[in-house]
Amino acid sequence: MMMPPRPVKLPPGERVTLAMLRADLLHTLRLVWAASPRHSVTYALTTLAGSALPAANLYVGKLLLDGVARAAGGGITYSALLGLLAVQVALVVLGSLLSTVQNASQQLLGDSLQHSVTRRILEKASGLSVDAFENADTYDRLQQAYREVGSRPLGVATQLVSLAGALVTLGSVGVLMSRLGVWVLPLVLLASLPGVIVSNRFGVEGYRMLRRQTHDARVQNYLGSLLTSDSLVKEVRLFQFEPYLLTRWRSYYLGFRVQLEQLVRQRSAWGFAAALASALLIGVASALILARAARGQITVGDFSVFVLGIAQVQGTVAGLLSGVSGIYQNLLYMRNLFSFLELPARDLDAGEPWRGPIDTIEFREVSFRYPLTERDVLRGVSFTVRRGQALALVGENGAGKTTIVKLLTRLFEPTGGQVLINGQDAARFSPRSVQREMSIIFQDFGQYQMSARENVALAEVSRLEDAEGVQSAVDRAGAAFVEGLPQGLETPLGRLFQGGRQLSGGQWQRLALARLYFRDASVLVFDEPTAALDARAEFETMEALRAQARDRLTLLISHRFSTVRLADDILVLDGGVVSEAGSHEALMALGGTYAKLYALQASGYAPRGASAEEDTPRM
Repeated sequence: MMMPPRPVKLPPGERVTLAMLRADLLHTLRLVWAASPRHSVTYALTTLAGSALPAANLYVGKLLLDGVARAAGGGITYSALLGLLAVQVALVVLGSLLSTVQNASQQLLGDSLQHSVTRRILEKASGLSVDAFENADTYDRLQQAYREVGSRPLGVATQLVSLAGALVTLGSVGVLMSRLGVWVLPLVLLASLPGVIVSNRFGVEGYRMLRRQTHDARVQNYLGSLLTSDSLVKEVRLFQFEPYLLTRWRSYYLGFRVQLEQLVRQRSAWGFAAALASALLIGVASALILARAARGQITVGDFSVFVLGIAQVQGTVAGLLSGVSGIYQNLLYMRNLFSFLELPARDLDAGEPWRGPIDTIEFREVSFRYPLTERDVLRGVSFTVRRGQALALVGENGAGKTTIVKLLTRLFEPTGGQVLINGQDAARFSPRSVQREMSIIFQDFGQYQMSARENVALAEVSRLEDAEGVQSAVDRAGAAFVEGLPQGLETPLGRLFQGGRQLSGGQWQRLALARLYFRDASVLVFDEPTAALDARAEFETMEALRAQARDRLTLLISHRFSTVRLADDILVLDGGVVSEAGSHEALMALGGTYAKLYALQASGYAPRGASAEEDTPRM
């Protein structure tokens, strides 16, 4: 006989204890109750009331059969039989009514609960620090919690109520069957156990298999999305790497399939053994009943109670034990939800509120290390930028430019040193209040599948209806193409929803610039602001940027030196430290890293035999 699979141990730190399950059960029930007390009570009462009906139906059915048997000898009247029939019909009607109310209350409770838990997940996600979204484990927890939100919390509550109902049914039917012989009910109960034990064991194994596959399943889904993405289809077709993506996608499937086949084979073998054992035990119980029938010790109605009661008891016991297993499995999934909700959140409103414009930002010996890493991305970085001044950051990829932006905009907090705002420690003030004085365009700017107006006004949602402000920002960003859209600023953008109009990369970037301009901020941050623009558009954008930066504090990140040289001061980052600092002219005179990078890029524009410095386009 095939041995059952060994339980798979959960990773360190993920072991679920009995105390945790008990706490999670109470927490889940509180979630259900808070979602809708009225529907919770209605569902529980109708379920418990309906659980007593099987025994009542069995008993009335027995009386009818015994009555029919006696009627042949004149031992019972027709009106008495009609009375029993009326009782049976009434029980059926009552059962239908209870079932209807139960199903309606369960559906409404499930909808309220899904909304309530989903809102909690979204609120939690909104409060997590940015670095949490860059952690694969945190993202897995978020996906697991979000994926199961529709069924698991409700499953715990309904199965718990069903357990109570199963006990009512089992107790009432058991009383009727116990009258048939002392060994009958124990044998029937024992026959119900093998199948439930097998189902429970392999249900837990199925959960563990899915949990092990979470990361690989995300990778497989990502590979599938690459083959179906409208934005990537051109590159995929051109480089012809569809077979590679398909091969990798299928390799993950084959890995899942091996695990599934092993689980199905073992479950099938043990399931057959359980069914055989149950059949033998029911056969023994049936032989005892038939022996009593041969001696005339039971009536036809009693035998009907036995025959119908077997199915009822087995179904109830299976439901009872499967309910316990189901609650356990659902609570394991709920642990995913609660472990996500228990993640430390960053209170963006904690601290003193910042008021007024930002005149200076100073980095004083700032260092930063990402969580769960061993290397400092920044080490002892110091600089000051003032209002009316533009500071540019230059360096190769990975030098720390984007990390400085995240620290300056309070998305991250330094692990060493200080960031000062107007000479005061930025840590004193709430991140959200400081961020209100900042506006930014990221290199990976958002392309929101909303209207053009919303794509601009999201920078300050309190002004969503400020049509004049939106139009002004669009004009400053040079996004004149908006006027040619079918519905102007109200045109839905992107291809995700029906009626959406897709834009080019440069058009999306202009809307992102308009979003930056829409917020009346004293600090402007441009992270590769012209990466998707052509030469004319870049020139126009730089002219607008020059005008906007006159009375504001401006930070520039760009690999285009025609943009960088607009800055008053330039920092050259190398391996997380500032290697050079100064104006364009000073750095060129220094002849260091900046001058070499500038000359290297400018040489692509210079005609043969000409000096790169002389022939590089200037703004």
